[in-house]
Amino acid sequence: MGRAGGAPPEVTRLALIWHQHQPCYADLRRGEAAMPWVRLHGVKDYWGMPALLREFPGVKAHVNLVPGLILQIEAAAGGMPDPWLRLARRPAEDLRPEEQKAILETFFMAQEDNLIRANARFGELLAKARGAARWRPEALSAEDWRDLQVWHNLAWFHPLLREEHPFVKELFAKQRGFTEAEKEGVLAAQREVLAGLVPAHRAMQDAGQIEITTTPYWHPILPLLCRMESARVAMTNVVLPKAPALDMEDDARAHLARAVALYRDRFGRDPRGLWPSEGSVSPEMVPLVEEAGFRWMASDEGVLEASLGADFHRDARGLYAPWLAGEKLAMVFRDHAVSDLVGFEYKRAKAEEAAHDLVARIRAAGPDALVTLALDGENAWEHYPGLGVPFLRAFYRRLEDAKDIRTVLLGDELAARPPTRPLKRLWSGSWIHRNFQIWVGHPEDNAGWELLGQARASLLAATTAAGCDPRVDPPPKALASIAQDGLAAAWESMFAAEGSDWFWWFGEEHYSPIAGIFDALFRAHLQNVYSALGLPAPAALLRPIKGTAAPAPSWTQPWALLDVKIDGRRSDYYEWISAGHYNAAKDTDVMDRSSAWIRDVFFGFDRRHLLVRVDASGPAKEGLLTRCVNLIFMNTDRQTVTIGAGGKASGCGATAAAGDILEIAVPLRELDLVPGENLEFFVEAAAGPASQRVPARMPISVKVPAEEDERVHWLV
Repeated sequence: MGRAGGAPPEVTRLALIWHQHQPCYADLRRGEAAMPWVRLHGVKDYWGMPALLREFPGVKAHVNLVPGLILQIEAAAGGMPDPWLRLARRPAEDLRPEEQKAILETFFMAQEDNLIRANARFGELLAKARGAARWRPEALSAEDWRDLQVWHNLAWFHPLLREEHPFVKELFAKQRGFTEAEKEGVLAAQREVLAGLVPAHRAMQDAGQIEITTTPYWHPILPLLCRMESARVAMTNVVLPKAPALDMEDDARAHLARAVALYRDRFGRDPRGLWPSEGSVSPEMVPLVEEAGFRWMASDEGVLEASLGADFHRDARGLYAPWLAGEKLAMVFRDHAVSDLVGFEYKRAKAEEAAHDLVARIRAAGPDALVTLALDGENAWEHYPGLGVPFLRAFYRRLEDAKDIRTVLLGDELAARPPTRPLKRLWSGSWIHRNFQIWVGHPEDNAGWELLGQARASLLAATTAAGCDPRVDPPPKALASIAQDGLAAAWESMFAAEGSDWFWWFGEEHYSPIAGIFDALFRAHLQNVYSALGLPAPAALLRPIKGTAAPAPSWTQPWALLDVKIDGRRSDYYEWISAGHYNAAKDTDVMDRSSAWIRDVFFGFDRRHLLVRVDASGPAKEGLLTRCVNLIFMNTDRQTVTIGAGGKASGCGATAAAGDILEIAVPLRELDLVPGENLEFFVEAAAGPASQRVPARMPISVKVPAEEDERVHWLV
């Protein structure tokens, strides 16, 4: 399996691409990071992904390290501060009330089941600190605070690292009663691991097991830099930003050149492959990519389908084949469905079952197929049991044992079997909905671009006046070496502002309780452009771009009590007319609606029960032969009702009936809720290794009615 060159044609060839990226959290002028995610993911995913691969030397993979991430990993290893690190270092006895509040609001920002509750003491601290309506700092002793400071950092260490690092292993065994010295020891271990990440990747590439790929310098949407009008290819009526200096092709060229230079410095060779930010491509960027020396780049199957139209096929001559873009640039396109199963679905399945299903899907592409599986290499695993280790081991073991599947490195494979068929037309789009809607067109996106364009106009004027252009210079050796003032410093902040992540959070497509921090960071990068030039920043940069309101829920509320017969039939038009209603087709957070089984959820109450109805894409009774439906209650100790074949219900004293629809009644007394309390729940349809959970982003939340509510519309 570990042979050089391309794979023989009689096997299915698999290219694995794990994409590692974080936005520029560092304020380049102040030398401080705004958030801790580089540190925390560093000791988990950035260390763990290559470590797991080393267990399976017959499996080859690509690891995409964004240049900006490399710089931030090295800065964190060198001790770059961030607010969370400062809170963790503070002696527990000296914490002020506002610091305690900040710790409670931030240190539990982790996947609850697999990062918090999986560690008994961390879960105990969460239960102790979290009240029904507010955090309870008064419930924590000095020992609790110190343990929380430790566990916030300790829980992120990868499961393999917990066994391999003696000090980390010792603290996991101890669980509680940590000292201030042990707390500092955890942070020192963190820096030690971070310092070894880039050398470890280089060693694996030199050994031939991985191919390290790269991305434009600070992860911009390169097609928009090359030509903003490219957004109109997929979105004819899109409203584009109106600002000077948004013709940014020279910046696009600089992002590519700096990526190559930084790669060459860290890994001792030139990169062969490019993962464009968000899989975003366009015809205008192809000559720039070739000019920078890349031999291949990757995108998404949706882009290939839009490029080929009726000629698109999911076979060894279509999706599962390399294509020629431009004169000599090879392109591969990831299998969207299979990649999304790993990213979003297999986390709910048993590891062996999911790995078996995944390998079967890869094998189904057939001999001589080149299957590309590409996705984020850091964000999925905390949602998997065991932080993804059981699944990845099961998957890699099957790949290593398979006689008819061979993992390949695309630099070798495409050199041995170069593409011969040209793409006559390359679509302009990304791996999300094959367009650029996430990053341009919404008033917030456009406001961001216009502020960027204004700052860039000032920067171009200063560059022209100086008679030199720092864009052609190599990237800085380290973030700490960036000067505070001058043209070079201004361009560094401009490159950071051109990154895609700020625009990801503008608009209504995505919501995060910390989206305001991303907004402030984007504006800080632009303010730093002006500061480096000795110019005052415009007042608009002092005001948030992002609207402060959370998105509206994707469901309506019930407005009266229900009178429902649990029989699995639409027996009476008025039976569910006053129920709350969730419709999966209107949930903007659902990534793929085409394979959804749950279509609608209706919910409400009678005097004694929560009542739930599930409408599916086919008769519920038939669907329950191959899947089960779970009601997962989030604020009642995660109680679960499961409905299996024949509509048989278990858990919480529930009853159910399945026919054309599924109807469920759950006694309120079993949920231990009182009138006026909110009930929060998800509905999940689990079918083998894949499942669907709705709503996609947040649970349905509904207030338990009081007796007198029967006579009024009891929810507004």
